[in-house]
Amino acid sequence: MDMQLMFKERSPEYFVLDFEGFREEVIEELLEVCGNEFLVEKRDVMKNNGVTLSGISITGPGETVFPTIYLEALFDEYRKGKMNIKEIVNEILRIYTKEKNVCGVNMSYLTDFDSVREKLIYRLINAEKNESLLKDIPHRRFLDLAVIYTVYIDDVFNSAGNVTVRNDLMEKWGVDEEELYILATRNTPRIKKPVIKELGEMLAELMDTGECRDSAEDIFGEGMVKMFVLTNCDRYYGDSIILYPGLLKDLRDMMKTDLYLLPSSVHEFIIVPASGGIGSSELSDLVKSVNESSVVAEDFLSDNIYLYKNDTLDICS
Repeated sequence: MDMQLMFKERSPEYFVLDFEGFREEVIEELLEVCGNEFLVEKRDVMKNNGVTLSGISITGPGETVFPTIYLEALFDEYRKGKMNIKEIVNEILRIYTKEKNVCGVNMSYLTDFDSVREKLIYRLINAEKNESLLKDIPHRRFLDLAVIYTVYIDDVFNSAGNVTVRNDLMEKWGVDEEELYILATRNTPRIKKPVIKELGEMLAELMDTGECRDSAEDIFGEGMVKMFVLTNCDRYYGDSIILYPGLLKDLRDMMKTDLYLLPSSVHEFIIVPASGGIGSSELSDLVKSVNESSVVAEDFLSDNIYLYKNDTLDICS
């Protein structure tokens, strides 16, 4: 039965609820639509950099794994008057119907280390902003960052996802962080192949897809030194590419200059030749400005810039 057709029309909304009132109203409506056999609950999830997203979960009869449906974007549509509660509930039911199929896949193989060892990869996150998270997950410090580990899942309904490795899962596997790092160092460059492009070329591609409205000149000014974007093949958590063995050395040898690395977000670095005449203080100010104006909190990596020199990567002082 299509639950969306079961929605009972309520009286018109004469005022705009705050977020918690909105969430309570959505839960009440969902319970009316779904019936007593469904469990609808508030669920808040901590993401990268301590960002907490607020949502709800819907658990049907016999379901043990459930999707979390985040409400921030839907609340924004409601607040702007673009969607009413009925439309939002119908959208949530659509998302639930789609996502529960993915969540319903048997993920018990994750506890078998031999089944996942070839899919272990790493990511970089900001260490200070994720202090609480790092207490619960295996990691190692890298400059002002932290290396963490995920299991890459690429065979669920032709989609891809990642499961963060936590301490309890590592203990079930009977391995330590050192072994995770060795495996991730081998797997990540194979699964997440490196992509290096001129900044202007990358921005042109993003403008064609509607993801970027600014040109390279808009962001960095005319007559800029040639810069490169360093990311992975899907442009998602591409920051870990700087850990790939030999990659920075090969870049340095090819460009015949030391390299500044600017953290654009957790998804990519911008490479600037140190011989290009732009000083580290200017680049540092640029990174901080972009982080403040253009990078969402969950995607922030660092306000620091880095220098690759003499086969060593360090924070620029």
